[in-house]
Amino acid sequence: MLRILLQFGPLTIYSYGVMMVAAFLVATWCMEQDAKRLPPLRVAVKPPQVVDWACLAMLGGVLGARALFVAQYWAFYRDHPQEIVAIWHGGLIWYGGFVGGLLVAIIYFRIARISFFRAMDQCIPYIPLAHAIGRVGCFLNGCCYGKPTAAWYGVRFPGKPGPLIPTQLIEAALLFGLFFLLRRLQRTAVMDRLGRLFSLYLMGYGIIRFGVEFLRGDQRHHWLGLSVAQFISAGLIAVGLIMLLVASARPAAKPSGS
Repeated sequence: MLRILLQFGPLTIYSYGVMMVAAFLVATWCMEQDAKRLPPLRVAVKPPQVVDWACLAMLGGVLGARALFVAQYWAFYRDHPQEIVAIWHGGLIWYGGFVGGLLVAIIYFRIARISFFRAMDQCIPYIPLAHAIGRVGCFLNGCCYGKPTAAWYGVRFPGKPGPLIPTQLIEAALLFGLFFLLRRLQRTAVMDRLGRLFSLYLMGYGIIRFGVEFLRGDQRHHWLGLSVAQFISAGLIAVGLIMLLVASARPAAKPSGS
């Protein structure tokens, strides 16, 4: 693992934080370039608005992700309140971040008078791209690890007695695949039904996370053999499926700038 990239006196640069910044910059740059290339009538979030929205969504996402993690491990943070803000140590739950970022997006698009579903269909492929880069940061940080394994792909993490399944890299690879799939679908008639691409993301990530959770070795909270994240994933799949059916039943939308 490479938890610390650079340490110079009191300055410590963590790989987790660097990968989070890289995820934000890469996804935002790609979204901005895509907004410039798309036909004007297909662009809901214009290039100057991409950075504004991305910065606000990132802030809401980090706050939501940290809040859910702290809530899940409140017994520890109650006795160590100084650690609540120490996100460089890891401890961000994706689903909390997704909800936080989504709430900010809803508010921003409403204020900017932008169609929420058209905007999400435009920008959603870059969410799994950023998430995949962030999972590489999890691998470097040594968090979100998998169960013990004797297989050739097992990785030794600091402080662990034996090789573990690198679930971070498995999820990152699947997320990259989801990104490329959504980008491909973005060029097809799928975009003619507002919200359909967004619903496919919800279902796609829900399926990915539900499966990967069976390999995770760091989960402490289970009920009926399933983790909290798996219950959330199942709900996400159901919501995505309902949204997909509703979106597919709508008349084809005409391209619009708003």
